[in-house]
Amino acid sequence: MPGTAPERAYFTDVNRTRLRVWEWGEEGAPVVVCAHGAQDHGRMWDGLAPRVAALGYRVVAPDLRGHGDSGRLASVNIWGATVLDLATVAGQVGGPVGWLGHSFGAGVAMYAAAIWPELTRWVVSLDGVGPPPQAFESRDLVESARAGLDGVRRALDGPPRVYPTREDMVERRLRVNTRLPRQWAEHLVEHGSVMTEGGWTWKADRFMGVGLPGPFDLAYLEAELEALRAPTLVLTGAEHDMWSEMSEPEVAERLTHLVTAEHSVIAGAGHYVHLEQPDAVMSAITEFLGRVGP
Repeated sequence: MPGTAPERAYFTDVNRTRLRVWEWGEEGAPVVVCAHGAQDHGRMWDGLAPRVAALGYRVVAPDLRGHGDSGRLASVNIWGATVLDLATVAGQVGGPVGWLGHSFGAGVAMYAAAIWPELTRWVVSLDGVGPPPQAFESRDLVESARAGLDGVRRALDGPPRVYPTREDMVERRLRVNTRLPRQWAEHLVEHGSVMTEGGWTWKADRFMGVGLPGPFDLAYLEAELEALRAPTLVLTGAEHDMWSEMSEPEVAERLTHLVTAEHSVIAGAGHYVHLEQPDAVMSAITEFLGRVGP
């Protein structure tokens, strides 16, 4: 199994739902809250979390709502609800905390850190500065609403996608994330799937794949980033990858909105920088934390 299994696991009630939480490290140590990416779960930190804990931290990694063993999504307002969840968790564990996030999880962690600086020590973002600019290109609002609501209806009323075996799920994941190491694909499937009639299905809520038109656009994202004032380390991979699609100039422009951030590129890594190149990522985090403190 990649990494080390959590030392503690429990459920906590937040924001009208229940989250599964995984922990490593001494309970009285400074806290790091980890936020995984979309369609993943808290056990994706099994590799990095124990190494961060060994630096003298208590690492807290929830399954975000709609993922893993946590409660389902009540609506498609996933961003705001998840940010509130993380802030509540930080308060429960006695913040301020360090935030360590990947992809979607990095985005919501940075937003939480910007909105509640009193809960924040520092932020580490693993390939989480958002989608490329073309993802925000305007679309027909009526067609977008129709497609989104059709997706909601399918998620509520339709049957889940069933795979005959977990190995089929692993192969599916590897076709999507071609750079993801097989052992990590197997690990993510093991802890992110559940047996159902006829085979296996993903634990992740199908609402995660639903989108409705709303006010969130590129200017909104840039304003969120500009609000962050805590010390921030941004790590991105050098390789083009699924869900890691911005060019170097686009990444550089996005980083201009993170006024306190320093940026390092991890060679030989794509979107899952911490799973593909864990030693390089851990080295960068260790050096960063050595300068900014606990």
